[in-house]
Amino acid sequence: MATPELTINVFRGDARVATHTLQQDIIKIGRLKSCHLRLEDEAIARMHAILEVSAQELRVIDLGSEGGAKLHGQRIQGNATLRSGDSLELGPYRLEIVAAAPAPVAVVHELPARVQAAQAAPIARGVGGITIDPSEVEVQDGTRVAEIVAVYGGTVLDVQHVGRQEAQRSRAPLWMAIGGALALGGAALFASEVSHDWESYRTATAEAAVTGAPAPAKPGNGLGGLGIALTLLGLIPLSVGVIRRGDAPRRGYTIGEAHDASFHMAASGLAGGSFPIVETEGDQLTLAFNDAMRGEVHYAGERMELAQLVRSGRATTRGGRHSFALPAGAVCRLEYEGVTFHVNSVAPGAKIAAKGETDKPFWLYNGGSFAILGSLLLLGQMIPSGYGELEIDEDDGAAKYVGYMTQADQKPEPEEVVTEDLEDAGEEAGGQGERARGNEGAAGNPSSREKNNHYAIAGNAKVPSLARNQSLEANARTAGILGLVQQESLHFMASADGTYAAGQDDMDLWGNVMGAKPGEAYGVGGLGLVGTGRGGGGEGIGTIGLGHVGTIGHGSGGGSGTGIGRGAGFGDRTARKARQPRIGKTTITGNMDKDVIRRIVRAHINEVRHCYQLGLGRDPNLKGRVSVQFQIGGSGKVMLAVVQESTVKDSRVGTCVTQAVRRWKFPRPHNGGAVLVTYPFVFDT
Repeated sequence: MATPELTINVFRGDARVATHTLQQDIIKIGRLKSCHLRLEDEAIARMHAILEVSAQELRVIDLGSEGGAKLHGQRIQGNATLRSGDSLELGPYRLEIVAAAPAPVAVVHELPARVQAAQAAPIARGVGGITIDPSEVEVQDGTRVAEIVAVYGGTVLDVQHVGRQEAQRSRAPLWMAIGGALALGGAALFASEVSHDWESYRTATAEAAVTGAPAPAKPGNGLGGLGIALTLLGLIPLSVGVIRRGDAPRRGYTIGEAHDASFHMAASGLAGGSFPIVETEGDQLTLAFNDAMRGEVHYAGERMELAQLVRSGRATTRGGRHSFALPAGAVCRLEYEGVTFHVNSVAPGAKIAAKGETDKPFWLYNGGSFAILGSLLLLGQMIPSGYGELEIDEDDGAAKYVGYMTQADQKPEPEEVVTEDLEDAGEEAGGQGERARGNEGAAGNPSSREKNNHYAIAGNAKVPSLARNQSLEANARTAGILGLVQQESLHFMASADGTYAAGQDDMDLWGNVMGAKPGEAYGVGGLGLVGTGRGGGGEGIGTIGLGHVGTIGHGSGGGSGTGIGRGAGFGDRTARKARQPRIGKTTITGNMDKDVIRRIVRAHINEVRHCYQLGLGRDPNLKGRVSVQFQIGGSGKVMLAVVQESTVKDSRVGTCVTQAVRRWKFPRPHNGGAVLVTYPFVFDT
């Protein structure tokens, strides 16, 4: 019986877009040009489904595409039987199939479509306005290959081509040579650059920048990064070459359980566990079979069973194995263990995927991403070194001039201003003190064990004086019943000539006449330096000291301290110290000790004082407060210094102070972070 004729109406939505009339036993449906029914849509796979047409039934086979095929709205699992009038859905398309009754033919056996295609003209007649040129999908040079299709229960398990194919293995040495050359060249370039002493070059360059000497020559070209890139680039063609070495054309088709079998299946009845059903000898294709296999061969309008080939002598026999040379256009079918192998002699397929199947969106997205990322990396490499970092170092080129521009201020000698003698020479001498009358005795508390401390008398009197309630004459008045009646408290530093204790200190301390600091000290209760008496060894009345003028004191000079004093005569000379800036309350944010910052600031206080003196030269009455806020970086250098607050009228004083602060160097913070300091300087004449 001849293959029945099919009429397929193609609908997209509700509109019919094409009508095809086909009379073939195998009808391919997909997007490829070689498909008998070509459907153009992204939802359609390149090879979507197959229609198997015979006089007995019509069957559709789903090739496992993503969208699949649906029959009457239900997805087909593997394969399904069709009837005339059924509706088949493939993606957005709907196919209505109408089968015509088969017409009788003169030949006894059915002539498959492969034989008809081999005997047809080079250009097949198109149906529905579509013309297929075999030269677009096949190599029309007379060569043949064997197409093997393994089918089990209507399901296609394997499709392979055996015979003359272009071997990619021949190009493997070229790929490996290119990759090896790039990899070795890059490795050699990197090794050459690494072997140079770049550390010494960087050190010499830094020293030359500071000293102003010419920069040293580079020990190499600095192309180590290019060497790494070439090595990595060479790995690509090298890998391609290694893969191509194992890419050899298939010269046979073997079934069985052997490791190198083309199709694995049960090997019962196969000698050695495998059996080649197709072999090639040069350009000749050979079909091999044994007595356990059944099948037939269609050629030149004839159909012959495998047993007939053996009996007729067309198939040669050797050790239970039969071989038949496949002529061009032959169609064979072998059955073994329930698996059917269709072996067809066809023309080699042409390379059509490389001509128009380029994934343009893929290359467009990847190319654009590479261009954007490459541009960002290039811009990142063009950023100057150190720009934007937390630590902003001074320019190395200008560092050599620092010694000339920012020399340390020389500490000047204190200016001594001599004033004129005072007209009133009889003025009180301040803290000189006159020796008290009476036998001299060591002043101090007889019950104290301290030493080298001088006395203090509480009070705020402008002219200090001693109390009378500690004198010798007062002892008789406080003895016995008189003392109980009087109940007058005694003062430790008393004199018969005094009235009441009135001093200039914060509290009463019974110590020596002279000492290192205020406090109690051992003595015999006198008013002098040595001895056992109760007086001071002088002629003073109600006084204590070592001089001859004043009331009470600790020395013999015109000063206010505890020593011998300075100057001569009653006219005291005064000296005015140079003006010094004072430091206010400091605010520190960060991990650095306040004492460390105070020590560094006091070491550079002359620079601050110099700024104030410059302002005094412009305004002798200049005074006020300047708060400087500066930030110490991780290396200890001052990164930023600004005037946070200033009450000084001359703004140039604050600017001068911030410039000086920027040159200061502090120790590195403990955790490497930044330290924010607010330091106020008080300027007052």
